[in-house]
Amino acid sequence: MVNRRTLLIGCLSIVIAIGVGSIFLPVHSLIDEQNHDSHSHGAKGDEDSRHQNTLVFPIPPPSDYDLPLIRAGWTLFRDKGLSSNNSVSCESCHNLQTNGAEITPVSVGVGGAGSRNALTVFNAALNYRFFWDGRTNSLKKQMDGPVHAPLEMASSWPLIVAYVASKPEYETLFDDADILPISAASIQYALVAFQESLLTPNAPFDRYLNGDQYAINSPAKQGWMAFQRLGCINCHQGQNIGGSLMQRFGYYGNDTRDKTQAKNIDMGRFQVTENDADKYLFRVASLRNVAETPPYFHDGRTNSLEEAIKIMANIQIGQSLEQSVISDLSAFLHALSAPRPQILEILERE
Repeated sequence: MVNRRTLLIGCLSIVIAIGVGSIFLPVHSLIDEQNHDSHSHGAKGDEDSRHQNTLVFPIPPPSDYDLPLIRAGWTLFRDKGLSSNNSVSCESCHNLQTNGAEITPVSVGVGGAGSRNALTVFNAALNYRFFWDGRTNSLKKQMDGPVHAPLEMASSWPLIVAYVASKPEYETLFDDADILPISAASIQYALVAFQESLLTPNAPFDRYLNGDQYAINSPAKQGWMAFQRLGCINCHQGQNIGGSLMQRFGYYGNDTRDKTQAKNIDMGRFQVTENDADKYLFRVASLRNVAETPPYFHDGRTNSLEEAIKIMANIQIGQSLEQSVISDLSAFLHALSAPRPQILEILERE
């Protein structure tokens, strides 16, 4: 009886171990198998590589636009009158003509230069967390940051409401959008609706995920495999391939862990919470259109995508990658680039 019970417990232990092992760290073994299958079975291997991992999803094409509402938000987004000295608009740090971000390492607002790089507004609606320190989790809440920050717009909602209400053109826009009276809530509603429309579907990688095996080239496919095998996908996931999780920046040899320079180092989420556990935690950036949005990292430390890949490999996974792998990863990241949001072309043609 004892032997049978021992045997049963032993079998259960093996089953549990196998089960747990398949839940955690499944990527590398699946990828190795995938690589073998792709060589053995051609197009079938391509299909497996597209669909083996459900952590990344394509952006769907936009649905019908509420043009009057989005038009009101678009006008507000570009209006420098929302800032305290009429010199800074949302678009000042989020260039709608290019990449939804800016080309400078850090943003410059009413109070001068800030300390962090502006994240792109394109696809921002797909994020769960906002700001590099992840302090808010909605587009509406996010707006309070730049509006009130002395270095950015240095304003307030009462001042903005008074300004907007004084302009006859806004009365017309808000009437057309059916969001009168002009208030902080209606202004925020219009701005959120505009930002929600700034999606960039139809990247080559999205088409690949949707079944077009020729949408990306061989280096990009190899880069996608490496992206999974190295564990990048554990943080950069979802429709936006990032934008939701908080992670410590610098597990291996990063200068942010040097306590002798602590006064000059951005400590990430800690600067909001003052919780020691939050030191050096930053929001994982979206990789959508990443090839078009240098400079990289919260401090804009490099304009080179390949250099950014090297930095991430060194300090996040403790690896020095071969140049061929870096090139493949770069090819994959370029395949995440898509045309500007369609809504901008519609608005600009009016």
